[in-house]
Amino acid sequence: MKIGLHIGPLKEFPPIDEFMDFVRRAEDMGFDPLLFSDTVSLSHFRILDLLPVMTLAAQATRTAAVGACVTNPVTRHLSVTANAFATVDHIAGGRTVLGIGSGDTALYLLGKKFVNLAGMRETLTVLRALLDGEPVIYEGQELCSNWRKSDLPIFLAADGPKMLALGGELADGLIVGAGLSPEVIDWVRGCVAEGEARAGRGQGTTPIWVDGIVNFGPDREAVRNATRPRMCTRANHNFRVAYNAVPEGHLAGVKNFRENYNESDVGFKNKNAERVTDYLLDRFGIVGTESDIIERFEEVAGQGVESFLVAMPFVLEERFRIIDLLAREVIPRVG
Repeated sequence: MKIGLHIGPLKEFPPIDEFMDFVRRAEDMGFDPLLFSDTVSLSHFRILDLLPVMTLAAQATRTAAVGACVTNPVTRHLSVTANAFATVDHIAGGRTVLGIGSGDTALYLLGKKFVNLAGMRETLTVLRALLDGEPVIYEGQELCSNWRKSDLPIFLAADGPKMLALGGELADGLIVGAGLSPEVIDWVRGCVAEGEARAGRGQGTTPIWVDGIVNFGPDREAVRNATRPRMCTRANHNFRVAYNAVPEGHLAGVKNFRENYNESDVGFKNKNAERVTDYLLDRFGIVGTESDIIERFEEVAGQGVESFLVAMPFVLEERFRIIDLLAREVIPRVG
């Protein structure tokens, strides 16, 4: 199992050379892929735009894949997205991953709704045609790109059963934030297999990259409580449509969290965190002591997923602390 990084917003951004030093160091330590968030600086975070950051990362690295985790079909026209990713892929020498999903915080902050299943089916179809240099009708207009990037993979971010099946049918891979437990990963595989069967693909041939929050410290309870605020948007996004793969004994706690969730309260300290149960913390993250981290990573690796994307914390120093541990204790065991 590869260990990659999902590099999101920072509380305070350092000079760009320090940020890129982190990217170079991560690659040297064995982290691959290196994926970057795509949202807008309208909340509690200062966020560098996806495309220039991907370009800088492509220039700073040599072998690791670089890409998005994830963009969406709304904030950029699909022809702009295809052209931008083809350009970065050209700079990177064929190492780019186009991760795309239905939208969450980036759309909420703009007052827009996330894209439904039919919209994501169209998105995957149009992007593939554009990257293949084939003509396609989108929003009533025929488009045809001059790029030929058939090898540029499109990964669909998916958590629900229908979206997971769509990924198995049309995408080159899936970025999954539905959870890390063996039960959830088995459920994910079953959903993906339905889509693979529809498309005549071999069962289990679609790469699955799981995405989870990682944090550790000597005091298990202290580090778990400190991580609860970061788990809020992840859990809310996952259960915004349905309570998928939730054991009966935890359903009440999950419903209490979701039904009382405040979309506007997503800062570093927020009241939503008070309703993040231990079940939610362990479903979407690996949080505890160093030994806890190693044990959980070995468990996930045993499920046969291709990559684990570590969602990075909001402070650069904390990012270095986490990748140092993973490079020293986890990658040698599961990488």
